[in-house]
Amino acid sequence: MTTGIERIAKRASSQPASVFTTLMHHYSVDNLRVCFEALDAKKALGVDRVSKAEYGQNLEDNLRELHRKLSQMSYRPQPVRRVEIPKEDGSMRPLGISCVEDKIVQEMTRRILEAIYEPVFLDTSYGFRPQRSCHDALRQLNQEVMSQPVNWIADLDLAQFFDTMPHIEILSVLRERIKDRRFLSLIARMLKAGVQTPGGVVQDELGSPQGSIVSPVIANVFLDFVLDQWFATVVTQHVRGYCALIRYADDCIAVFECENDAQRFMQVLPKRLAKFGLRLNQEKTQLLAFGKRRAWQSFKAGEHLPSFDFLSFTHYWGRSRNGKARLKRKTSKKRFRRALVSINQWLRQERNARKLPELWQALGRKLRGHFNYFGVTDNSRALYRFERAVHRLLLKWLNRRSQRRSFTWESFLRYQARYPLAKPGRLVSLHPTW
Repeated sequence: MTTGIERIAKRASSQPASVFTTLMHHYSVDNLRVCFEALDAKKALGVDRVSKAEYGQNLEDNLRELHRKLSQMSYRPQPVRRVEIPKEDGSMRPLGISCVEDKIVQEMTRRILEAIYEPVFLDTSYGFRPQRSCHDALRQLNQEVMSQPVNWIADLDLAQFFDTMPHIEILSVLRERIKDRRFLSLIARMLKAGVQTPGGVVQDELGSPQGSIVSPVIANVFLDFVLDQWFATVVTQHVRGYCALIRYADDCIAVFECENDAQRFMQVLPKRLAKFGLRLNQEKTQLLAFGKRRAWQSFKAGEHLPSFDFLSFTHYWGRSRNGKARLKRKTSKKRFRRALVSINQWLRQERNARKLPELWQALGRKLRGHFNYFGVTDNSRALYRFERAVHRLLLKWLNRRSQRRSFTWESFLRYQARYPLAKPGRLVSLHPTW
């Protein structure tokens, strides 16, 4: 499989305008086996309630049967199982959980699409791409604001993007590079598999389930055509000053030098999105006067400076050690509060279900994950606030495991000194290179 995928990627890189006419032969038994081995066995089960281990008990026969169905185009994805998780604004985010067999096909499809489109994606895109992370997007934003003549920032939010992508438009975009009708038919079946609800299977002509293995790359392909390429080829040619776009999945930031350019972009963008069945969330989308010159003037006048949230960080203007204006960031209030609520609920549920050493280690892993993501330049104060708040929650719930108190604050500190929890480490630098 590695050789076949590498050939696709090499051709896509050397011939960006080339089209691909035969792709279904990559769904061989050997390739499907590799995709099966790549699946995470800890993931939730789909509607058939079959785990990876159970599917693997008769793996070769299952893969040969799956290969036969794919070859004869008789394969039909099963509906996804919907699970809803709360969002920061109080609404619910639907996640789709696929069956193991469908995940195998999705993983193979993801690898093929990634090989075709990854070489031609623009550097402005960071979400769900190999060797790219949120920190890279934050570093690029810092670079743009601090090193380029940026005076205005458009904070863009696409309303229910994953739930409203039209299937017809997605397939139309894919047809620009892919001419294999069987492969396109397979993707269409994935999109139209439907969602299992208590009232039955619900099918729609919109959306690609969040949580699906193939959804992130489909979303990137779609937004690369709808937004990235349009911005690079059209918007940049119709502005007077500097402009740039930074996108992580459906979270986008556009920066401009001139106010007129920014205003015109905000007027045209809804029309561009509407052509492809998308729309902006007007409550969260905003245009801000946000530049070094404006920040310095506001410092002198004692005025309040605006801020915006991007990738769970609040970005604001502060002063450097030598007194100059500098872009800084901290954990957003919503994300900080949500993380504490999540840990509080987890401790409440697990305080009696786990022995103390196991509970202690599991909490340490949660803290480490939080610190690894939010441990960036200027955010150390929020990290230590979070650490102290978690310690207080931990002491509270440990003392509620029975009618007798388990720890005093002093004994808690002694236990922690003996078995240290994860602490904020070295911050990831987001400073631009001047």
